[in-house]
Amino acid sequence: MSRIRNLSLLLVSLGFLLTAGTVWGADPVPASPPELKSFPPAALSPQDREEDQNQDLVPDLEPIEPAYLPWGPNTSGPFFTGTAEVEPVGSFFLEPYWYDFLQPSLGTSILSMPQRISVGVIKNWEFDASVPIVVNQATSPTAPAGQSVQNLGVGDTLLWIKRQISDDGNVFSFWSLPAMSFDLQFTLPTGHYLNLDPNQYTTDQTGGGTFDEAFYLILRKHFRPFMFYLQLGDIIENPTSVGPGYTMNNQTAVTTQAQKIVNGNIFYYAGALEHVLSDTWGAGYLIEFFGESQVGQSLLFGAANTPAWSFFWAAPELEISYPYEGSVTVTWGVGMAFPVYSSNYPQTYTPMGTITVYYNGPFGYRGE
Repeated sequence: MSRIRNLSLLLVSLGFLLTAGTVWGADPVPASPPELKSFPPAALSPQDREEDQNQDLVPDLEPIEPAYLPWGPNTSGPFFTGTAEVEPVGSFFLEPYWYDFLQPSLGTSILSMPQRISVGVIKNWEFDASVPIVVNQATSPTAPAGQSVQNLGVGDTLLWIKRQISDDGNVFSFWSLPAMSFDLQFTLPTGHYLNLDPNQYTTDQTGGGTFDEAFYLILRKHFRPFMFYLQLGDIIENPTSVGPGYTMNNQTAVTTQAQKIVNGNIFYYAGALEHVLSDTWGAGYLIEFFGESQVGQSLLFGAANTPAWSFFWAAPELEISYPYEGSVTVTWGVGMAFPVYSSNYPQTYTPMGTITVYYNGPFGYRGE
C-alpha cells in the first residue's frame, strides 16, 4: 500500500509543479515563425461562414475543432510512452508495432506485434484498441538442448479511452503548461493461458489470463525543436485460476499445479525526449526510458501470491515521415531497448519498429 500512496503523492506533486510552472514561468506565446507551415485554422472557409450566417445550411463546427499548434510536426513518437493529445474528430490512425523481447538467459523470444487503431470520437476524447499477434520461441535452456519450439497466437486485447484535459500552452517554451490527458484502460484475456502443453515449453501461452484495469496520466511538452513525453500509471490485475505450466509476470516463475493467482499492482512509468531534425519530414531521434514494478500487494484483492519484480530499460530510437502531406500520411520508427536494471526479472533486449498510417478527417491537422 505504501507504493500506492507514493504514486498518489507523485501524481499530486506533478500536477502542482505543472500548474506552478504555468503561473510563474510561462512566456507569452510568440508568433509562429514565417517559415513554419500552419495547420488549417478552421473546417469552414470565411466565405462559407459568410454565406451561411444563420447556420441553417451547415452547422457551426467550431466547438469540435482541435487546438491547432503553431509548431508540432508529424512524427512517429516513442514506443512505450503515450501521446497526450487526442486525435481530431473524424480522424484516425492504424499502427502495427513489433517488439521482439529477447531473453538470452532463458533462450526465449517473445515477438509481439500489436495492431492498434485510434479514433477521434468527440472533441478531447479518443477511443483506442490494440490486439497483439504473438510468436513465442524457446530454445535451450527452456527447451531441451538442440530443440527449438515455436507457437503463434493472439495475445490479450487492450481497450482504452483517453480524455485530454489541457493543450500545450506555448510550443516554444518548456515552462508553460503541457498537454495532459488521462487514460482509462481495460485488458481482456483473449490470449491462450489454460490447458498448456508441457511439450511446448511455455511457448503456447500467449496471454496472462487476467482482466485488468489501468489508469494513466500522460503529458507532452513541445519546446521547439524538442518534445518531452511522460506517462505514469497503475495496473490492477484481477485474480484468475490457472493450470500447471503457467508462466507468471516475472517471466521465470512457472506453476506446477492448478491454482488461483493474485498479482500485485504494477506501477508503470515511461518518458522520452524527442529531437526533431526536420519539421517537414518529421525526422529525428528519441531517447526513451521505460520501467515497470510489480509489488506484493493488490490495491483491490489483498496480498499477492506471485513474485514481486521490477525492471528499467533505456531505448534510442529513430523516426521519419513519408509521405508527409495529404489526406493520408505515414510515419516510420525503429529502435532498440536495452536493460539498465532488473530485479527478479530476466535481462531483456528488445529490437522494435512501427509504421503509423494516419487518415486526416474533416479537420485535417496531421500532414496538412
